[in-house]
Amino acid sequence: MEKNKLNEWWNINGNYKILHKINPLRLQFILNNFNKPIKKKKILDIGCGGGLVSELLAKINAEVTGIDENIYNIKEAKEHAKKNSLKIVYINQSLDFFFKKNKKKFDLILCLEVLEHVDNVEETLKKISKLMNPGGTLILSTINRSLQSLIFAKIFGEYVLNWIPIGTHQFEKFLKPEEIIELLKLQKIKIKKIKGMEFNPFLNKWLLSDNTNINYFIAGKK
Repeated sequence: MEKNKLNEWWNINGNYKILHKINPLRLQFILNNFNKPIKKKKILDIGCGGGLVSELLAKINAEVTGIDENIYNIKEAKEHAKKNSLKIVYINQSLDFFFKKNKKKFDLILCLEVLEHVDNVEETLKKISKLMNPGGTLILSTINRSLQSLIFAKIFGEYVLNWIPIGTHQFEKFLKPEEIIELLKLQKIKIKKIKGMEFNPFLNKWLLSDNTNINYFIAGKK
């Protein structure tokens, strides 16, 4: 089982196939809302998984640090980066531990599909804010707590369409945009953009939209 885990992230038909499909949208939103050349900028990818986003940014010459508390995620991320001759610093640590030990500040912090899995969102955002350079950018994505997300993200996504493994999400941990906005205000992070993401079955692809009822991105600036 553990060997399978080491080969799962980069399997486009595996457990993370949905992330491969939305990865171009993620990159598009990140670059559109960072608003400056990404080359040599210091980026922290929290919950980096197997490095799907970290690699995209490393390929355009960003200085990327990826952290994840799952050792198998980090092992696969390191192996894949080495195979593709990419220089990325991957660390097997939780945000809490990284926060205590790290001395660097970052120009851009990514927190993609992470907040809906943490127990204390306010504390997480507080740590993220302290890791940001003044004028730094935060980009996060998560799932709204709505009837639509219960039906499509939880029930259809896990049980009907098998886009993600059953049990990946807990509906009560989903977050409304206004809840995150209030918490970011406390950290002096100004909201720059909110954008939804939805699946178009006719085009068989994911698109950015103004509909934030299910998945959405937020970009903020410190």
